[in-house]
Amino acid sequence: MDQWYPQPPGRKNHMSPRGRRRVKRLATRVVVVGAFLAFVITAIYLVNKGANWYEVRASTTTSVAVHGREIQLTINPGMGASEIGRLLEEKKVIDSQAEFVDLVKKRDSETKLRPGIYEFYENQQLLEVVDMLEQGRGSPIVQVTVNEGLAVSQVGALLTEGGVIKGSEYVKLSTQPDKFVIPDVGGTIPEMATLEGLLFPSTYYLIEGEGATELIGKQLEAFESKTASLPWENTKVLGISAYEVVIVASLIEKEVKVGKERPLVAAVIYNRLKQDMTLGIDATVRYAVDKWTGPLDDEDLAIDSAYNTRLKKGLPPTPICSPGAAALEAALEPSGVDYLYYVLADTDGNHFFTADYEEFLEAKKKQPQ
Repeated sequence: MDQWYPQPPGRKNHMSPRGRRRVKRLATRVVVVGAFLAFVITAIYLVNKGANWYEVRASTTTSVAVHGREIQLTINPGMGASEIGRLLEEKKVIDSQAEFVDLVKKRDSETKLRPGIYEFYENQQLLEVVDMLEQGRGSPIVQVTVNEGLAVSQVGALLTEGGVIKGSEYVKLSTQPDKFVIPDVGGTIPEMATLEGLLFPSTYYLIEGEGATELIGKQLEAFESKTASLPWENTKVLGISAYEVVIVASLIEKEVKVGKERPLVAAVIYNRLKQDMTLGIDATVRYAVDKWTGPLDDEDLAIDSAYNTRLKKGLPPTPICSPGAAALEAALEPSGVDYLYYVLADTDGNHFFTADYEEFLEAKKKQPQ
């Protein structure tokens, strides 16, 4: 086959200078256009990449990244993702409980969220909040449970036994109300020599290193918040002060084991007060002698104390324990009965109630020992 040449062999290229310049300009344009197209393609790629990144990031952060005011929250043991998320949303740490729960599930972190006392911020990034909870970046907490019906001395003994808080300090501070903010009790701030009765029974969480002062402070705050909705206006009908209602509630708490009997015992107390009878509640004697187990002997029952309601008429001067909300409610809403006496009827804690003294004596003979 014959060879092909762009021009005859041996013939020189005699293109004019003007032609060569035109070719050069054309080549330059091609290079510029190519570079521009490459730039456009690269820009489009980066924009798409950035949009995808933003979409992923936005799904794991709150919409506002600027921190607001600091917010301290306690995440208690046993709280699940939904409850934690609701708390965070209520306090405006995050925008959405649902987004929080969704992220926790995606990260398989439902069992990794650690209890503690955390320092969050308003409008905190969701991803940062979950990281904090997973890593336990809160202060360790100590759980303290105070049950209904315990006197300060009893709580003090249990605290000493637990070894976390000094029971003796707790008891001492309870006699120094001026060191604390006294809670609103039915619309009034009572004057008192002891915090007995106002140290609301519940479960509390303290930061490691906190002690009796912090526990008492939390109990007083809880009393106000937990009892604010009770029908305190009934004190006018009952003819006693709000603080005296707390005293009655403490007697009910010590006397009753079966919940339905609380309003009945309340009625007995008020009926006996109206008839100027002694209350005859041995729990007040136990408070006077600080003897909560075993039988009371004759010396105990004869003690000359304002708390001995076998001998002294009227209510004791202070509550004798920390009543719960149910006992306080019963003290504010006693049953409309004429009972004056009650006696233990069985080993389950049920009582026999009557307005007749002779019936009371007969029932007392059958009282389980």
